[in-house]
Amino acid sequence: MTIAATTSPAPLGLRPAASTPARAAAPAPRDSARGLAALLLAAVVSAMVVLADRLVSTWADGHLLLAWVLLWLVVFAGLALFAGTARRVARDALAGLDTWSARRAEVRAEARLWEIARSDPRVMAELTLARDLAEREAEATAAPVVAPVAAATPVSYWEALGRARARRSLMYPV
Repeated sequence: MTIAATTSPAPLGLRPAASTPARAAAPAPRDSARGLAALLLAAVVSAMVVLADRLVSTWADGHLLLAWVLLWLVVFAGLALFAGTARRVARDALAGLDTWSARRAEVRAEARLWEIARSDPRVMAELTLARDLAEREAEATAAPVVAPVAAATPVSYWEALGRARARRSLMYPV
């Protein structure tokens, strides 16, 4: 008698994962940071140009070329001064968004697993077993080390109270 086992790309009867062309359409993280940095830099420079235009228009009185040169000077100075800062802010913002979305995905996955475990006793049994094994392992590694105590040394009330609290905190960590 021959037994043939086949594997399916759909684990446990779930839908297959998304195809690779759909994933390839997402932009690389570096491209996203570059676009966000350019957007931030454009916003800062445009605000500086508007402010400079307001200031120059009050005292330019017919010197249009001088006003135009001054505005372009503000544009290039803003680009030079704020380019690194805009890149850093964009990179930090995207890193923060990535960690936030990873945490949200983990919360959703745990909620989904809990719903499955509530409806399937086999999954609940596996989760209970895993929790019990983790508790046993934690108890085995966190066994308190007891120091030898001198037999006939008198101990004050406060010292005895401190030792009792320390023993209790070792046995029942918060």
